[in-house]
Amino acid sequence: MSDSPQYPGGYEYPEEPEPEGGYGRPPMPRPAPEPAPEPGPGQGRPPGRAGPAPRGEHPVAAERFRRTTRARSKSIPAERSRGFWRLGTGTVFYVMIVGGMADYVEPAVRVGAHLVFWVLIGLAFLIAAARERRHDWAPRPRWPWMAAALGGAVAVEVLFLAFGSPAIIIGAVVLLALGAFFLMLVG
Repeated sequence: MSDSPQYPGGYEYPEEPEPEGGYGRPPMPRPAPEPAPEPGPGQGRPPGRAGPAPRGEHPVAAERFRRTTRARSKSIPAERSRGFWRLGTGTVFYVMIVGGMADYVEPAVRVGAHLVFWVLIGLAFLIAAARERRHDWAPRPRWPWMAAALGGAVAVEVLFLAFGSPAIIIGAVVLLALGAFFLMLVG
């Protein structure tokens, strides 16, 4: 047996009168009629003084809470990137692309690709060093930039001589598939 009251007529509760108040706007009292302003010697109101709201219009509730002074501005410091993951990822992609095309292009094209890669690494290093100076960060180690520039070029040539372009292409596809699988697992 339950302690809840049993209402006749099924699961619906009997209709009771609605309590007053609720979510409706309370009735506004009628404003008292304002006396007509008497024009003074200047024939009007003093300058810079706002008059009352026109009849029938209510002032916005937020008007009472408007700021009179400007909010304090706080500068947000720039955050430093965490690690050299972009540099490593770019180097791996470079090895995949140039190593995969090595059998199908002239050696001069490979040399040009190495030069372009070195220029891009140098530009990225200069940008990183400029950001360190601009934001007053402690300098990071410089060896990863040289390791990426020289290591990427050496890896392309060693992998090309040891395995050939088709094996580099297959390895790149497998590595990209594993990377995509990991990214899907993470997020």
